[in-house]
Amino acid sequence: MCFDTKNGPVYEPENQLLNGLYQALKKHAPTIEGSPLFEDLLNVYEALEIDLKEENKNGKTIKIA
Repeated sequence: MCFDTKNGPVYEPENQLLNGLYQALKKHAPTIEGSPLFEDLLNVYEALEIDLKEENKNGKTIKIA
C-alpha cells in the first residue's frame, strides 16, 4: 500500500518499527503536504527505511530502547 504526494508515492514500510510514522504521514499529508515540516518528516522516514533495510541486510540486530 502507499499514498501519493506531489513528490511521488510513499510506500508502507517493510519494517514495522516505522509503521507509526508512516500512518502519521499518511493521515496528515492532505493537510501539511508541501510544508517544510512535512518534507522534513518524509525525509526522516525515507532515511530510516533505508537504514533499517541496510542493517537487516548486514545481519545486525536493531534494538529500540
